[in-house]
Amino acid sequence: MKLLRRPALLSSALTVEGYVHRATRGLPAAERLDAAAELRTHLLDRAAEHEAQGFSPEEAEFLAVRAMGNPQPVNRRLLGHALTHRAGWLTLGALVLGGLGWTAYREWLPPQEGARFEATNQQDISALFARPDAPRGIYQAVTLTYPRGTQAAVYATVSGSKGGWEPLGADVSVNHIAAQEEQNFAGRLPGSYRYQERLLLTSQTATCEGASQAIIFVSGYGLPSRWANSGISVYSGGLATTENPCHSPRVRLHQVTQQLSTQTPTQETHTVPPAGQGFVQRGVMPLRLNEWTVLYRLQVDPQADPNTISLPASNLSAKARGVYVAVLPLNRTPGGDGGYSWGGGQLQLSGDAQPLPPLPPAVP
Repeated sequence: MKLLRRPALLSSALTVEGYVHRATRGLPAAERLDAAAELRTHLLDRAAEHEAQGFSPEEAEFLAVRAMGNPQPVNRRLLGHALTHRAGWLTLGALVLGGLGWTAYREWLPPQEGARFEATNQQDISALFARPDAPRGIYQAVTLTYPRGTQAAVYATVSGSKGGWEPLGADVSVNHIAAQEEQNFAGRLPGSYRYQERLLLTSQTATCEGASQAIIFVSGYGLPSRWANSGISVYSGGLATTENPCHSPRVRLHQVTQQLSTQTPTQETHTVPPAGQGFVQRGVMPLRLNEWTVLYRLQVDPQADPNTISLPASNLSAKARGVYVAVLPLNRTPGGDGGYSWGGGQLQLSGDAQPLPPLPPAVP
């Protein structure tokens, strides 16, 4: 009489149905039904053979399943490829979502690059009141978000006429942005921050060399990362008007003498304000690497109608003159000791090997 050795049944052993489920998991519905039916028939036939040898139904099922081995290799053979239809869609969805997430992180989460023009807010007013030399008036607020790759920013206040450049016509300063960005990049992934600062601009009037002059007053402060306070401090750079505003680039205002009425010969002399004074621009202007962007401009045309105060027109006379503030994002760090020379609209930083792009004209 043949003695049969009874296998030790494991509580975790797969049944025929459990094995079929694992081996066909991931197949499309129609293919899975066919493969499951074929595999189930094969396993039940093997189990029947073991029962004929004297094993109980449970033992026979265990032996049939164990003889098939690990269901994973069987699954891969049935699939014929690494990804199933469902897994393929899930993988595609993950890739699309990952790409969109990376794009949002690189382009949307950082502030929008450019110069955003708007009215002043409470923080601006607090910064202005902290400066005793800040004139009262209507300020143009500009938030500068420098483009990726900016290493330094050059600021220039320039005055000139339509036919040439006035003497004492430029004031220049350089902000080394790369060093300040390192402070904000600490502990952050690249691309999630753009260096930002806010400039506040207005016009003020002073008597210089016996004539009424308009000067652009500029103040500003750096903006910290909106995701983490970088500790960047309020600053007032080289663009800010000094205690003697007549040392700044300026534009001579136009004075007119008018008869008060037709009934009396009494006349009155008054100064015509520059075009652009008190006007608050709104919107976003692009900031491009290695290109000047004019942020604020005042213009005077002695031949214009003194009773009309409007924005600068394209038909300014040859005697028109103006003053403006412009910024230049650079993709390099200029050398030198901070000095500069200029002439004919060409600005050269002292000790810098590369010339800067030509300045925009004072009167377009």
